[in-house]
Amino acid sequence: MTKIFGSLKATTLLVYGIILIVLLCTIAFAKEELKIGMDAPDFALQDAEDKNYKLKEMKGDVVILIMGNSKTRKETDKWAKAIKKDYSKYEELPSERKKKSALGRSEGLKIFMIADMRSVPRFVPRGFIKGWLKMNKPPATLLLDWDGKTHIAYKPNSCEFGYTQKRKPTVFIISKVGKIAYRIDANYNDKTYKKVKTEIKRNLEENILINDE
Repeated sequence: MTKIFGSLKATTLLVYGIILIVLLCTIAFAKEELKIGMDAPDFALQDAEDKNYKLKEMKGDVVILIMGNSKTRKETDKWAKAIKKDYSKYEELPSERKKKSALGRSEGLKIFMIADMRSVPRFVPRGFIKGWLKMNKPPATLLLDWDGKTHIAYKPNSCEFGYTQKRKPTVFIISKVGKIAYRIDANYNDKTYKKVKTEIKRNLEENILINDE
């Protein structure tokens, strides 16, 4: 009987210890979350075609990041389809308009999906995944975050850190000067998208002095 109670006590302490660790991690996660106005963490990622993309080279354009993993893929695709449908024309502007207008306004916009690839089993070859993505084109340029460093830096809702709520995609809007301008953790719906469109419009209309160097 003493052994049973001792075992139960040990199990209880273990459970409480795990809960405490999760709570501490959740608190740390919340404290370190990116705030509006902070510099957007730089990244250097590739798509399935091995094309390189660096955030620091995109200053002057508004950048939309739609972040998630395999569990949020359907909702991530919905966000990407909606934004791409309404704003693809801004990706296709002539280079001189994208760079700077007479008012110092850059009118370009870039749309990316960033996939947290840490959930992919290690035995699945990267080449296989890239091949599948080439045949099944995502609705927007999909960047592959193999080591999860970009997700760790941005801390989206889908990031595998804490399990207290259902995972959702995170949409970031990065201003023309590389600052976090907006963030929302949400599944797609028309009402929420209207809010995002308002922020995209505001950032596209922002007049700035752009360094040509």
